Amino acid sequence: MDVIKVLSDFVSFKTVTPDGEIAIDYCADFLAKIGFKCKKLNFGSVSNLYAKYDNGEKNICFAGHVDVVPPLDGWDSDPFVLTERNGLLYGRGTNDMKGGLSACLSAISDFLQTATPNFSISVILTSDEEIMGNNGTSKVVEWLQEREEKITGCVLCESCSPDKTGEYIKIGCRGSLNVNFYSTGTQCHIVSGSKFGNHLHKFIKFLTQFSNIKLDEGNENFSPSDIEMTSVDVGNTVRNIIPSSASAKFNIRFNDCWNFDKLENFVKEKLPQGISANFERFGFPFIGSDKNFIDFLSNSLEKTLGFVPKVGTAGGNSDALSLHKITNVVEIGTPIANAHIVNEFIAKEDLEKLHKIYFNILQDFSKI
Repeated sequence: MDVIKVLSDFVSFKTVTPDGEIAIDYCADFLAKIGFKCKKLNFGSVSNLYAKYDNGEKNICFAGHVDVVPPLDGWDSDPFVLTERNGLLYGRGTNDMKGGLSACLSAISDFLQTATPNFSISVILTSDEEIMGNNGTSKVVEWLQEREEKITGCVLCESCSPDKTGEYIKIGCRGSLNVNFYSTGTQCHIVSGSKFGNHLHKFIKFLTQFSNIKLDEGNENFSPSDIEMTSVDVGNTVRNIIPSSASAKFNIRFNDCWNFDKLENFVKEKLPQGISANFERFGFPFIGSDKNFIDFLSNSLEKTLGFVPKVGTAGGNSDALSLHKITNVVEIGTPIANAHIVNEFIAKEDLEKLHKIYFNILQDFSKI
């Protein structure tokens, strides 16, 4: 199967999140032609797919998302036309993650042309991953749980490697907590700041101190927890008023030394008078796979690549957050640095390497 042709088709679909139905239909048609039973699962306005080549109790799954972030401005070529320059394939989603899915689909097709497996192969696709919506993989997982569908292990074809394609097996993720801080004081003329007190000075001092807190040292599975400021706003359009309110946004990526309650209480204890906080919980720290599945994939990748891949939890949240509730799940894919950028690309060499990785995983799965 020509993996570049599949990628070219994929890129042409303007599946800006969460509008992915055209790509879901394409995948369902592709998989049906090679023997899969396909079930489209639409929840709200989000299109999803569960497809299965049913041939045994063991079931290896490949998963991913067809939606992409908006291309915005600054592209050197049409972001929805696959364009090759100097061995690189440009287009929105080539890296995250239509390249991985193209390699996966073509690898499955090629594998089924060479063998009749003694196991099942399944595919889970969604179209709301980029907004981490509630009608995508999480709903598919609930649907599978209701039907007691069993999946032995899942490979999420996500861009997750630090540097080289396939060098990293991402086995989990740190948790994510959004913290919104608010400061209030007296609105007044700037010449009255010393009389009423300028609460912005205290707010900035607090934000600086909070940014520099070291939460922990990390552990064997997780890197240290991390505090990052993402926004500071006062909404002031003039120079001679001290505004009555200000806000700031932070994100804390935390490991399993913490949970939501413990971390939120820690933040509340740091709040001085006049500053408040509210929280948005998004994802908890988790390890998504047992050792046996990780070792199987590590051995398969070592045979394919000639070196032992690294194993870890660095990087952002993904649909693994939902998938690990029903099966072993890891991420294997391209370098994360190329995701979401202007002139997003995947090297032809990396696309072919991904195809080989996924093909060999299928071959090796038949031996366990």
